[in-house]
Amino acid sequence: MAAATLVVAVLVRPGAVRAVDPEGCLSCHRYRGLARIAENDSIRLFYVAPTYDERRLGPHAQISCTQCHEREEVEMIPHQPVTPVNCTRACHLAPAGQMEVRFDHSAIEAALQDSVHSQEVLAEANRLLGSPLADGQAQCLLCHDEPTFRYPGETWAAHEAPIHRCETCHTERLPKDTRYYYWHVFARSRPARGPRELVRSCGMCHSHPAILEQTGMLDATGTYLASFHGKAMLLGSRSTAVCLDCHVGDLGNVHQMMSHTEEGSPTSPERLPDTCRSAACHPTAGHGVSTAAVHLQLSTSGGIEYAIAVVFIVLIVATFGPSVVLTALEMLQFVVGRQDPSHARHARLAEELVRRPETRRMLVRFTPHQRVQHWILVVCFTLLVLTGFPIKFADRAWAGRLVDLLGGLSFARQLHRWAGAVLILGFFYHVVYVGVTAWRRKQRTGQGWVRIFATLPMVMTPGDWKHMRQLLAYLLFLRKTRPEAGRFSLEEKFEYFGVFWGTVLLGATGLLMWFHVWTTEHLTGRVLTIALLVHTMEAFLALLHVGIIHMVAVIFAPPVFPLSPAMFTGLTPPEEMAEAHAAMIEDAARRIGAGPATEVSQP
Repeated sequence: MAAATLVVAVLVRPGAVRAVDPEGCLSCHRYRGLARIAENDSIRLFYVAPTYDERRLGPHAQISCTQCHEREEVEMIPHQPVTPVNCTRACHLAPAGQMEVRFDHSAIEAALQDSVHSQEVLAEANRLLGSPLADGQAQCLLCHDEPTFRYPGETWAAHEAPIHRCETCHTERLPKDTRYYYWHVFARSRPARGPRELVRSCGMCHSHPAILEQTGMLDATGTYLASFHGKAMLLGSRSTAVCLDCHVGDLGNVHQMMSHTEEGSPTSPERLPDTCRSAACHPTAGHGVSTAAVHLQLSTSGGIEYAIAVVFIVLIVATFGPSVVLTALEMLQFVVGRQDPSHARHARLAEELVRRPETRRMLVRFTPHQRVQHWILVVCFTLLVLTGFPIKFADRAWAGRLVDLLGGLSFARQLHRWAGAVLILGFFYHVVYVGVTAWRRKQRTGQGWVRIFATLPMVMTPGDWKHMRQLLAYLLFLRKTRPEAGRFSLEEKFEYFGVFWGTVLLGATGLLMWFHVWTTEHLTGRVLTIALLVHTMEAFLALLHVGIIHMVAVIFAPPVFPLSPAMFTGLTPPEEMAEAHAAMIEDAARRIGAGPATEVSQP
């Protein structure tokens, strides 16, 4: 019954199909659902878009089906078992109004034999991959998909107008198939695959464990995906460099790829700077751009990059680890309902001091200048996280969606840079503010500069470390009373120090990468590799502290939930003041004449 249906379909095929398909193959293969399940449970799709031939959309549009498939195997319906197509066999092209032209891929076969992908290399790769190519199949299919003869409709629509412009003259004056030649040149002048497909194709071998073990090569695909170019590709950029851009070069012979050790290779030490500085990549960069690492494998590099990674891992463990422990112990106190014996008295005293206009200013922890600086930091830090971490984790699905919401990778990168620039300006604003504050104190007290800077509110002192030891003993239930902290605790001073030096590191490395033309003109490109590594790891360290430790302290801690008003009004809630800044309350009480054991009387 199925065979009869197919025969009827052949007899009643549309006239348009008959005109472009004299062998009648499209009578069946024009239906999108034509497929079968192969022996390995994969789905073999046999759909051929009729427009592929009608509009001359590809290099196979002028080749009849039986020039690739054996006629005796496909002329019967249902077809007989089909012999694998040999891509190197000769073809006969039949341009409109011209004699048939003989064509074969022997030149490509010869180019491959002289390249790093010789027949012997491809045969061994096929074996190590588990022999995906059956006996008789062309080795071309290790890299090339089987032709599906389908073309994206949106791409055709986008280029319809240019073809009409060509046909205005050439259809009437020259006996040439303008449409076919346009698409042939158009297709051959750019990669046959998109960036993702191309990297995936190369990665089939260059990330395969068996091939890497036998050849001693590094995981080229994995290291590429970890690079800036790879992350940009994963986030949808079609202009970033992929494998062929570097290893073949602009309009180079893809099938004649050479090792970086061969003279004349685009990746050889002599030519690599010009490859990187091509018109499509970094045309204005300096000669040093070629020494920036694209395939950096930290685990085996053993250089300064590896040392930097180790240092940051130690920093994360040594700073974030204790901070997490302290935060967890603080939360435990709230869970068990434990409070310092003098907590209630301090809370009432703080409420009375805040209620009186003449004493409220004594408990203001943040001046208007400091609040403005803080909000500059909040806005910039949030934008930097939202635009930077999707690039760091480009292989995650959420990263692509977030970048799309931000308006695309190009806009996200610009937003990241300008948020960083504003953060640097805010940092200089803070430095000037500290300098002016110190100068005013010197004018008022006559103290030396060293003493003035050593006694600034956010500078850590030996007394702070004594306070930390006592606090740890209290949190571990080894001490009954909580040590009284002043205006700023050691934890807050440590966070301030982290933001200060973190802004310097992030700002300096960000500027080196932003102005990479200057960097590669005056410094080695390795500086870019180091800058990217430091920038990424410092950003990760900052996010851990701010996103977890700081957020718990100012949002999720019970005394301030759902949000501490300190950065809006400058005043910390009485409950939080009593818990974390009792010494400041006691100091204010003494200054107005109320002793440490008494409370402010009702007005």
